[in-house]
Amino acid sequence: MMCMTRTTVDVDENALDAARRELGTKGLSETVNAALREAARHRLLKGFDVVRDVDGTPQEVAAGRERS
Repeated sequence: MMCMTRTTVDVDENALDAARRELGTKGLSETVNAALREAARHRLLKGFDVVRDVDGTPQEVAAGRERS
């Protein structure tokens, strides 16, 4: 179950329109929620290293993550 909070915010209409086009969303709530999820996903992927995390042996992956 998703927890939702109703709030009032001032939204930059140009940024909203750009985000809406980029994310393929329609309404304000859908766009804001998609942008928040994308920001969280970006944060998680920031430290992802394709060579280490996909092509590395389990030992290389563990060693690389210890350095990060």
